Amino acid sequence: MRKYLTAAMAIALMSGVSYADLQNVEIGGEVRIRGNSYWDVYSHVRDDHNNDDDNLNGEQEHNQFTEQRSVVSVDADFSEDVSARIAFSNYKIWGDTWNQFNEGTELDDDNSGPRGNTVSLNEAYIKLGDAIAGFDLTIGRQEVELGSEFLVGNENTSSNFIHRAFDGIRADYAGDNYTVTLFDFKAWETDYDESSKNDDADFRGIYVSYTGIENHTIDGYVLQYHEGEDDEKKDQLTIGARAAGTFGNFDYELEVATQTGDVENVPGGDLDYEGDAINAELGYTFDSNMQPRVFLGYASFSGTDESDEIGFQRLYSDWEYSEFLGDGNMSNVTILRAGVSANVSEKIGLGLTVASFELDEEGMSTYNSLAYVTGDDDDLGTEVGVYMTYQYSEDVAIEVGAAQLMFGDAIEDANVDEDDDDDPLYVYAEISLSF
Repeated sequence: MRKYLTAAMAIALMSGVSYADLQNVEIGGEVRIRGNSYWDVYSHVRDDHNNDDDNLNGEQEHNQFTEQRSVVSVDADFSEDVSARIAFSNYKIWGDTWNQFNEGTELDDDNSGPRGNTVSLNEAYIKLGDAIAGFDLTIGRQEVELGSEFLVGNENTSSNFIHRAFDGIRADYAGDNYTVTLFDFKAWETDYDESSKNDDADFRGIYVSYTGIENHTIDGYVLQYHEGEDDEKKDQLTIGARAAGTFGNFDYELEVATQTGDVENVPGGDLDYEGDAINAELGYTFDSNMQPRVFLGYASFSGTDESDEIGFQRLYSDWEYSEFLGDGNMSNVTILRAGVSANVSEKIGLGLTVASFELDEEGMSTYNSLAYVTGDDDDLGTEVGVYMTYQYSEDVAIEVGAAQLMFGDAIEDANVDEDDDDDPLYVYAEISLSF
């Protein structure tokens, strides 16, 4: 209860700041609820990612849970160039609450994690317009979405929509037909704890967008992730470019990126980042009342067959290609996709997608929600998904869907029991309210 009172007091204090300067206040929020049911998924994942045993090390079972995220936000304009935002959120699994008599829960020991009966500070920042050389400054905790969120997003796609926010400073400059974004975020901090080793993590970058060609956007970026000083140290540099737009009824998305860098002072010797990524999609929308759209997609995240190298790392990606594989961090994989969607009425939309997954380097590990898979085959499987959206009202949306992953040889050959290889099925229903 005390945490809820603290949140309410903070909102009240913000609304009471200098009435002379306060121009406008808007209160908003969101309630998002999704019921998830997984059949024939594996109950355990590999404890040792480098284990020579290629078994999935678990049994298939039914997993069902309902997740909910609730947000209350306040946006305030104090003058033409000064504004602020504060947003409190709570993410929980229905029934997964904490109290002083309930030990051994999956929450953090101090109940400070994102799950459970807690309210956390999702965003809190001050924005200064035209603060330095024409740049707008955003200072504080903030969600960030760059480009299509291929590498930097707020991680709210599909299930487990906790939302990611970054702590730091962002600077934005808007020209006539281009924008420049600079940022310096603290991804992890340990200096406050004198007993900890210095393994702070910083995430910095520059992102430039050009919109001088009508109906097209061209982006370029450089991203740096640095972690650690005393012992293990990571330095990762990502350079990439993106183009997206439309040609008549055609739409396209193309992004390429490469990574370099190293990891020093780790057991077994230093490692090098050597990875490349491609994400491409081409769609066509027909001229009709239902506006059916068909698309083809291709994505590749390189792995490696060298013991002293690391394949492409997804950073904070919000692209999820599967309901089973990944959660935005799947790498060492090549993906072929195709699909069709249509607005069958003013409020109802339908979609169908088919995706095929293959390992980029056989024998190397790729993470997925089933297990870490290693083996001599490269076929992870094919997934088919069907989806329906219903815009119940201007504020309420409903979504239902189902997907099945048909195992490929790379997963089937890794099973503990040859008979325990049923293809997993996922079904969900979601309702959301935004105000």
